[in-house]
Amino acid sequence: MGVIFSRVFILFVLIFLGFYLGKRNILRAELAPDLSTFILKVAFPATVFLTMIRPFEKELVQQSGMILAAAFIMHLGGLVLGLIVIKLFHPPQSNHGVWIFSCMFMNNGFMGFPLVLSIYGDEGLFLMVFANIITNLLMFSFGIKLLTRGYAVGRTVSLKKMFVNNINIAVVIGLIFYFFQIPVPELATDLLTYIGNLTAGLSMIVVGLSLSRINLNNVFQGRDVWIATVMRLLVMPILTIVVMKLLFNGSNLMMPKVLVLMSALPIASAISIISEQYKTNTDLAAKTVFVSTLCSLVTIPLMMTIYNYF
Repeated sequence: MGVIFSRVFILFVLIFLGFYLGKRNILRAELAPDLSTFILKVAFPATVFLTMIRPFEKELVQQSGMILAAAFIMHLGGLVLGLIVIKLFHPPQSNHGVWIFSCMFMNNGFMGFPLVLSIYGDEGLFLMVFANIITNLLMFSFGIKLLTRGYAVGRTVSLKKMFVNNINIAVVIGLIFYFFQIPVPELATDLLTYIGNLTAGLSMIVVGLSLSRINLNNVFQGRDVWIATVMRLLVMPILTIVVMKLLFNGSNLMMPKVLVLMSALPIASAISIISEQYKTNTDLAAKTVFVSTLCSLVTIPLMMTIYNYF
C-alpha cells in the first residue's frame, strides 16, 4: 500500500506542477504538443530500449513467451470490451477512441515497473517488461489510429506511420540486443538513461498542461471520464482475475500475478501524449489519466487483495 501511495503521489505532484505552470503562463499550454513529440520520438524510445537491456535468463524464457501471448489476448479483450461499452452507452463519435484506448492500455512504464519491482522483484519486472512489448507495439500503432479516428488528421496516419515509428523500432532493436546479448557501452547506457529518465516526469507535466486549458472543476463531471475509469480500474482487472483463477489457480508461476497487476493499473498517460501530438480529444484524454490515476490509489490494492485472498 505504501509503495502504491508514494508512486501515485509523485505522479500527482508532477501533474499539478504542469497544471500550475500552465495556469500561471510560466509554460504555455501550447507547448504540450512539442513536449509530446519529444517524448514519443526521443525519451520514450530510450526508456523502451533500456528496459530490454538485461542479462538473458533461460528459466524465464517460457514464461516470457506465455506473457507475450497473454498480453496480446488481454489487449484484444480490452478492445472487445470497449466496443461493447460504446454500443451500450452511445458516446459521441469523438470519444470512441478514448473509451477503447482506456480499456486496452494501462500505465505499465510509469507506474507498473516500479510497483512490480517493489512487490514481485526482478522476476516480476522482467515479465512486465516483456508484456510491455505488446503494449508498446499496439499502443503506438493501433492506439494512434484509435485516437485519430474521426478527426481530419486520422486520414494522414498511414499503416506505415502506425507501425514504423521510433518506439516500435526501439522495441525491435531491444529484442535483438536482448536475445543476442549484444553488449552496450557504458557511455551509451548512461546517455540513454539520462534521456529516458525524462519520460515519466515530462509525461505527467504534459497531462497537467493539458488540464490547465480547462476548468479543473469540470474534471470530475460527465459520464465519459467515469465510464472509461471504471472499465480500466474495475472491469478489466476483475475479468483478468477470473481468467487467471480459472487457468492458474494454485500455480506458483509469476506470470498470472504480473498480469493481474498490469490489468489494475490506471489509463496510460500516452493517451494524453498522443492526443496532444495529433491535436485530437486532448481534454477527455487528460481527464481520464488524472481521474484513473487518482482512483487507482484505492483500486489497485483492492484488486490485488481480491486476487490473493479469494
